[in-house]
Amino acid sequence: MAQDQVIRLKNPSFEDPPRAGKPPTSWNDCGFPGETPPDIQPGEFGASKAAYDGNTYMGLVVRDNDSWERVSQRLSKPIQADQCYSFSIFLARSNIYLSASQLTNNLVQYATPCVLRIWGGDDRCSKNERLAESELVTSNDWEQFDFKFEPTQTHTYILFEVFYKTPTLFPYNGNILLDNASPITPISCDEEVMAVKAPEVDFVVPENTMKVDDAGITVQAQIKQVSPDINITFTVNGKANTKFDFNPNTGVFQADLRKFKVGKNTLVLKATNQGGVSEDRATLIYELPKPAVADVAVVPPPPAYDKPAPPKETPTKPVVKEDKKIEGMSRKDMKTGQTIKLSKLYFGINQSTIGANSYGALNEIYDFLRYNEDVVIEIGGHTNGNCDDEYCDELSKTRAKAVADYLVKKGIAGERLEYKGYGKRNPISSNKTAVGRKKNQRVEIKILSMNG
Repeated sequence: MAQDQVIRLKNPSFEDPPRAGKPPTSWNDCGFPGETPPDIQPGEFGASKAAYDGNTYMGLVVRDNDSWERVSQRLSKPIQADQCYSFSIFLARSNIYLSASQLTNNLVQYATPCVLRIWGGDDRCSKNERLAESELVTSNDWEQFDFKFEPTQTHTYILFEVFYKTPTLFPYNGNILLDNASPITPISCDEEVMAVKAPEVDFVVPENTMKVDDAGITVQAQIKQVSPDINITFTVNGKANTKFDFNPNTGVFQADLRKFKVGKNTLVLKATNQGGVSEDRATLIYELPKPAVADVAVVPPPPAYDKPAPPKETPTKPVVKEDKKIEGMSRKDMKTGQTIKLSKLYFGINQSTIGANSYGALNEIYDFLRYNEDVVIEIGGHTNGNCDDEYCDELSKTRAKAVADYLVKKGIAGERLEYKGYGKRNPISSNKTAVGRKKNQRVEIKILSMNG
């Protein structure tokens, strides 16, 4: 498509100093007589969301007195009849937009979701033909909305208008935030406009914060919504690290890290595409190894021969010690039926192979069971909701079994261990967010009996 056919808007990101009641430069107020014009955000009426592009964005509101805000702009060249166009804009909703009700004059929240209507016209605020209407804008995060214009008339102006979700019995108070409008690009009328979704970045190892040693660590992450134009940056303590592997077909990211500074090391993984930006952060803590202490030979005293030692009695119950802990919990803190989430147990993505950086957590369980010989546990595996039932059940079961097998090989009797895969049946958080999915994908220890 020739560049001279593309229609570029003036001030498409609505840049101007934040202020209430005045539209951004290059945009005309087309609101109702006696009502205030749109606002340049953030900072007005409690709206504090950061701009998607540049420094500012525009806020439009609908009101309970059956009035609403709209802005227009004369186009650099007309939208032609019978020519199709693609257009996109980023929209969001502010949870806080506190202003006076036009009916009661009381302070209320203008926070009910609305839609965006786009019109073409031949005058400053005319609405000759509706070119598009968005879905209801409910999210508090910026989302790209894509439209296809199929005009039957030629238009020299474009108008953006916030409007109520219809049908509605009564007008209400609501808002829409607008940012980063695209050029209006001619396309074939047979071409479908497909929305490009923003990527989702999710560290798997480490999940949040973990300690590392001189052996290093293999960082793993899962990136979803991979598109051909995706760009990935990985930084360690603010410096770019280009030594990583990324499979665009599976979305699996891996990087081997072997050198750390003493103390906290901050990892940031960011993915960007046309749909938006996503990043995740994690922290590695490195402590200098303590110097080895030379062994000191201890000479045992000579055995006493004046009288024989009394024979040892076989205890009727196992000897119980409470100096070993699981996730910071001693035996005295536990009770039958209690569940303990293992926070430092890591697996490969979609695998049941236990990472070497999990041995510390596993040995903690082993030490506890070795010193508390009467305790019987169940090892339960759980997944997030991003897989079908059969796959989730199998993956969670094999991960739980891998933990049990490790403990058996270390010497714990198999009859003291049960394992079970719960799949995605028992979420502890929402699967709609990366943080929630991390929490749901877990292994837990359940105390089945303590007979001491």
